[in-house]
Amino acid sequence: MSKRVLLVDDDVNNVKYLSTVLKENGYTPLVAYDGVEGLAVAGQEKPDLIVLDVMMPRKSGFNVFVSLKKNEELKNIPIIMLTAISEIIEDSRDKSEDELFEQMKDYFLEKMEKLVGRYREGGGIRPERFIDKPIAPEKFVEAVSELIGA
Repeated sequence: MSKRVLLVDDDVNNVKYLSTVLKENGYTPLVAYDGVEGLAVAGQEKPDLIVLDVMMPRKSGFNVFVSLKKNEELKNIPIIMLTAISEIIEDSRDKSEDELFEQMKDYFLEKMEKLVGRYREGGGIRPERFIDKPIAPEKFVEAVSELIGA
């Protein structure tokens, strides 16, 4: 039986893309399109891995993450968090200002690390990986494989 990966992301195209990548590499994708639905599917299906988008409607990826880690049945499932920081910055910058882009990216990544740090203080919890969008398929499969095997 193939390993099951729950994708929780409000971006339908990203879910389709990552589902295809998972299927092509022998994994079974499960999907949810917001945080509330993601928690429900995780509770029902008990996947081998959960991939959470950070920014989602109804319940953010960080809030879902904390809820999962507080649940005795789900707390040991590895989690990959997806961020769109580079994409957001890329869309809003002047193409000639590469240095500004890097500074903004570093700033947002630092802020995100501080947010994760606050959750860590509550019991040492943290996602196993952060992956920045857009996602390279080989990088995604490598992270999945390292966390749950083939």
